[in-house]
Amino acid sequence: MTDSPLVLFTSENCGLCIKAKEALAFLGLGYQEVLVADDHPYRLRTPVIEQAGRVVAEGMIDRVILRRALHRRA
Repeated sequence: MTDSPLVLFTSENCGLCIKAKEALAFLGLGYQEVLVADDHPYRLRTPVIEQAGRVVAEGMIDRVILRRALHRRA
């Protein structure tokens, strides 16, 4: 589904971030997690998934949304 590594930007106490991690796990996708600081540009947008430096999904991410986003990038 993807050749470039995925980076998941998360914040503390983020329910949407947990859902994004579940979607990544369900699809069997590896990723690097980056916990963003309060002053990070993504802080109010988490979770954010980047691939090759580009945002592929953010906010409410489930496995269907993620699969579609990654196929669009392929």
